Amino acid sequence: MLTVIEHFNMTVLDMNSEICDLRAEEERILASFTRSLIEIASVAGAPGSGTSPTAALNAMRLPAIALDQHGLVADANAAAEAVFDENINIKDRRLFVRNPDARTLLKNAVDQLKELPRLDSLALEPVIVPRMDKLPVIVRIWPFEGAPGQDVRALLTLNALGPRPGPSAAILAKTFRLTPSEAKVACIIARGAPPDIAARELKISRETARNQLKAVFAKTDTHRQSELVALLMQVE
Repeated sequence: MLTVIEHFNMTVLDMNSEICDLRAEEERILASFTRSLIEIASVAGAPGSGTSPTAALNAMRLPAIALDQHGLVADANAAAEAVFDENINIKDRRLFVRNPDARTLLKNAVDQLKELPRLDSLALEPVIVPRMDKLPVIVRIWPFEGAPGQDVRALLTLNALGPRPGPSAAILAKTFRLTPSEAKVACIIARGAPPDIAARELKISRETARNQLKAVFAKTDTHRQSELVALLMQVE
């Protein structure tokens, strides 16, 4: 028979495993979603459109930096500038990262872009940039083939990890016709928290939280928690 402490430890391990699985799935979906946004930016930034690729991504609140064929920064949108600090920023038209290991990885990736005429973005691993007193920034490098006349060789997207305020329960309730209780659960789930955390914060049973989450799935026409999070975070 398990002791109370053993049962608690097993519960924590289960929760940690669930959170890690969720984050890994979210990361996969985010990468796929970002690739689609890059394709949209390519079209939006075509000559005559009056919009640069980074500006198009800024409209979608995606921090982005454009590199030219020499690996120099050609443009950075406002969303990217909001991420910059002493750990990652632009110096002398180059993206500078303070961490030496991340700096080396980033330099190697940019050198690949300059040396190879064509490169599949899937071949480039994300660069994790550690930050002092903050969670890291994930830098993804997307080889970019814009329209003729565009001096953009690659787009860099920045994902600054950290707590993100989710949409309000009231807005979620109106948008998806959720009950007040379902909306509260959805609001917590939107932060990437598992149902157990929602149950604890709302002081309801785990079974109640899971049942309410099932109702949210049905009303939002989603089937996985990662899909639900991606949808909810689009609501302002």
